[in-house]
Amino acid sequence: MTKFVHVFMLILVLHVRKSALANSFSSLSLADECSLLFQFKKNMSIGNYSKVASWNLNGSNGARSCCVWDGVECRLGHVIGLDLSSSFLYGPISSNSILFKLIHLRTLNLADNDFRSSQVPSGIGRLVRLENLNLSHSFFSRVVPKEISHLMNLASLDLSRNYGLKLHSYDFQNLVQNASETLRVLHLAGINIESKIPASIGNLTQLYILDLSSCTFTGTLPASVSNLTQLTVLDLSYTYISGTFTPFVSLLNLYYLNLKRNGMIGQLPTSLTNLTHLTVLDLSDNEFTGSLPSLESCSNLAYLSLSGNNFDRWKLPDWLGKLKKITFLNLADANLYGQIPSSFPNLTLVEYLFLSLNQLEGQLPSSFQNFQKLELFYLFDNKVTVDFYLFLSLKKLQILCLSGNNITLLDIDDRHTNETQPKFIYLWLASCNLKVFPKFLWFQHQLKVLNLDNNEIEGLIPGWIWNVSRGTLSDLSLAQNLLVGFEQHVVPQVGLQSLVLSHNMLTGEIPPSICNLLNLWSLDMSYNNITTSVPTCLGKLINSNLLVLNLRSNSLQGTIPNIFTYESKLRMIDLSKNKLDGPLPRSLENCESLEILDLRRNALQGTIPNIFFNKSKLQMIDLSENKLEGPLPGSLENCESLEILDLGRNLIEDMFPFWLGTLPELQVLILRFNKFHGIISIPSNIKVSFPKLHIIDLSYNSFSGYLPNQYFCYWLEMKETNENATYMYFSIQLTNKGVMMEYVKIINTFFAIDLSSNMFRGKIPESINTLGGLQSLNLSNNELCGIIPPSMRNLIRLESLDLSNNKLSGAIPQDLVQLHFLEVLNVSNNNLTGSIPQGKQFATFSNNSYVGNRALCGYPLSSKCEDSKASKPPKVSLEEDTEPGFPHGIDWIVILIGVVSGLVIGLICGDYLTTRCYMWFLLGFRKRRW
Repeated sequence: MTKFVHVFMLILVLHVRKSALANSFSSLSLADECSLLFQFKKNMSIGNYSKVASWNLNGSNGARSCCVWDGVECRLGHVIGLDLSSSFLYGPISSNSILFKLIHLRTLNLADNDFRSSQVPSGIGRLVRLENLNLSHSFFSRVVPKEISHLMNLASLDLSRNYGLKLHSYDFQNLVQNASETLRVLHLAGINIESKIPASIGNLTQLYILDLSSCTFTGTLPASVSNLTQLTVLDLSYTYISGTFTPFVSLLNLYYLNLKRNGMIGQLPTSLTNLTHLTVLDLSDNEFTGSLPSLESCSNLAYLSLSGNNFDRWKLPDWLGKLKKITFLNLADANLYGQIPSSFPNLTLVEYLFLSLNQLEGQLPSSFQNFQKLELFYLFDNKVTVDFYLFLSLKKLQILCLSGNNITLLDIDDRHTNETQPKFIYLWLASCNLKVFPKFLWFQHQLKVLNLDNNEIEGLIPGWIWNVSRGTLSDLSLAQNLLVGFEQHVVPQVGLQSLVLSHNMLTGEIPPSICNLLNLWSLDMSYNNITTSVPTCLGKLINSNLLVLNLRSNSLQGTIPNIFTYESKLRMIDLSKNKLDGPLPRSLENCESLEILDLRRNALQGTIPNIFFNKSKLQMIDLSENKLEGPLPGSLENCESLEILDLGRNLIEDMFPFWLGTLPELQVLILRFNKFHGIISIPSNIKVSFPKLHIIDLSYNSFSGYLPNQYFCYWLEMKETNENATYMYFSIQLTNKGVMMEYVKIINTFFAIDLSSNMFRGKIPESINTLGGLQSLNLSNNELCGIIPPSMRNLIRLESLDLSNNKLSGAIPQDLVQLHFLEVLNVSNNNLTGSIPQGKQFATFSNNSYVGNRALCGYPLSSKCEDSKASKPPKVSLEEDTEPGFPHGIDWIVILIGVVSGLVIGLICGDYLTTRCYMWFLLGFRKRRW
């Protein structure tokens, strides 16, 4: 009883203190509240254009002065509204901030500020009268405090676009439960919730706006969503929820529905047509199937996107032409086929139209001229025949992509070739079977991007092309045509930033006038037949704005000039596959921003200079297929961002560069076909783990000693399979499955080791079997001996194994049958004996995999094993087993006698010992108990 009294008194004291505290806050005068606001201003860091910058207590209105402050609303003698959105507020707000003493607040808006990734203050739960709270776009992070659910009078809550913010599922449920009778607007876009949408969300029957876009929900939508019958706006885009469309069919008041990029499946129900108030419907990038119901009844639709689904093949329907209010229509990648009907252009209000990535064909109807409000049209990758003349009357058209269709330019030069044609800003006409440069371009003055790639335009690049949209054109691409040269000097284009002339038939020299395009950040003239030397005038571009220089696969000759200075901003140099000779220019050390250096397949000579500076940004260095010699430069260890180093097919003479193992990002190391020699070891007291290495090729050198057992232990990246596949978009050559292939991108889940054609000796170490992610292993053409380790069965992802031309002996382990992905096996020219394993992948290998092993037998070799059954998959029985020395005949009698004798003795002795031990246990237990 005494305990109960104490607890009761404690609760009473706390209640009294809470009431006193509340009374102290409620008794605050307006003057007190103004002082609190002014103190809040002094405690915050603010920008010059902040609303609170003008707050001042010394105004002419005396105590009521704060009611006229920007962002402050007063009523009945108290501050009830505070709008500090976009007020350049900086720094965190603590939970004991004086802001939370303004308990009469009904509205608090702190949106679009910078609270520096701080937590939403828990003190906000004290503002129990709040009806409207907006904390969006304000760099809040961490967990939303549970006190948010104390705001039981909320009508509107916006926490959206705080991308580091997390809301626990139980706090979300409490919020939904406590505000179920008042909440009308809920914006949680971008919040991390990581749970299912709770069924209790159906209790928010007063809700008319719900935005959960880009939240990380799981599972399917609860059926209770159908209870939200007052909803007018629902955005569940990018939430990756799954399920069918069914829960939405009862939401008859919806005018905005966005379900973009989820995992929604199934066929759209015909009841979708009951949502007659819809003005925005976005179902794009889902997995909807079946046929599309008629949306004719949704006559208010202004925005319709159905792209990126798996609908049954369908033609553009007649009912689509009856949606007269459509301004945005996206049917790209929606499995459309057939012709575009003549009634389709009746949608005269359309401004944005996407029909790309379908199987549309036939002639574009002439009625297309009805789209007089059209600003953007994407039709790329169809098979439509287009008379370009149709577009010259669409005055508002600015963005046009017709790539991958058949374009007709007949008579276009005689019609609409003046100022009356539309002013394009972006124009893509790639892969359109064009034979000439379209002359309507003469009159284009606002183009930013012009792409005429992959056509059949031949001859000289006309001089007038350099005057098209002079001053505005930033990207000009004429790649993959039949161009042979320049009609005249290149006229400087002030705004030109990217010039692509690759994959043509350009000959002769690089026009010096190109060097006057000083605003270029990318110059690509690769895959031509330019025969001159690298012009020194390129130094002007390199020392201005040039970021990418690509002259790959030409016939450039001579040495690379020293044209690189400290002003260089270059990120990529690709001069590969030319005929350049001489030494590497030392001025490359000035390119401090360089990320890619590709000079392979030239005739470069001399040693590689120490040109790699501290904190280099280089990610790829490819100097392969040259005539470089001498040792590796020690400055390579400065390339801490290096991911790929390819020095294959040179004359480099050095020991194994163990010191490269300190590079934290190195993933690909290729040193094949050089003069490297000596043993591969790790010096004591030096940590060189190659932490991210997943491809190493040391083939065709003179390495000796044992295989690098220590390194196999350190290559952690190869031990496990990385499920998060990413690509390195660098071009390299690799030997895979016995074939030399060129990769234009390298996936980070591909692991390969090639140590072939060296002088390694000894056994294959067991440590190699820990590299469980390995897909390609080549140890051929060495002097390895001993057996093939049965533990190689652990290399479960192995696709190619080459152990040929060694001195291996013993049997091929039957365990290797467990390598289900093995496509290529070569154990030829060894000293292997016994039968070849049978079953699974081994049934696909030919004779060539085993030739040169005289004592091998069984399928697919012609030599049969002595036991004809040995060449078949083994069967486990008492009569036979694959293990050598297994007992047969009389041996079984001896074994059985021993077993029976041992069993009798064991039973007698066991009974005796068990009895004695049991008595000992009881006696001991009694002694300890008493």
